[in-house]
Amino acid sequence: MSYLVIFHTFSGVMALERYMKKNNIDCETMPAPRELSVDCGVALRFQSESYKNIISEVSTENIHRIYEVHDSYHLVFEND
Repeated sequence: MSYLVIFHTFSGVMALERYMKKNNIDCETMPAPRELSVDCGVALRFQSESYKNIISEVSTENIHRIYEVHDSYHLVFEND
């Protein structure tokens, strides 16, 4: 499954990217799609069986939303 993470801050992007690399999870930082962008304008895309495994091990403080990516974006996690 492919996921796209939208962040509140750029430091949140960097923290999750470090976690992914440390755990050998392929990821790509990229500009956030305009229709999804909020604060920092940067997103992180990754492949995993479930996003829940990852967010259970990292701070979600700077994560705004996580989308499952198919032909469109499906919201699966939102941090208020």
